[in-house]
Amino acid sequence: MIGESVPDQLKQAMAEIAAKIEHFLATGERITLIEQGVSANAPLQGTTNHLETLKTKRAKRAPRIRALAEAGLNARQIGMKIGIDTRTVALTAREHGITFTAAT
Repeated sequence: MIGESVPDQLKQAMAEIAAKIEHFLATGERITLIEQGVSANAPLQGTTNHLETLKTKRAKRAPRIRALAEAGLNARQIGMKIGIDTRTVALTAREHGITFTAAT
């Protein structure tokens, strides 16, 4: 490509695309027009369900966190005991209505 002029590269790329389109149509495929603004079947907030996965993990930990909170441990102590961050313990407690009797 070094030494080739830019118009030649453009013509070559256009010829490759035209050949691929011809092959596509020759195999019986049809071109479908998609309206502007329409995309794949992806959620509006993104293409992954990472937040839902984290919420599911917190829901699985909630019974253990509830039991430890009822035993009198605070969020920091619970986090250290089960190996998760204090903020995650506090968020799980808030989501599942868990209160701590000791100071957090």
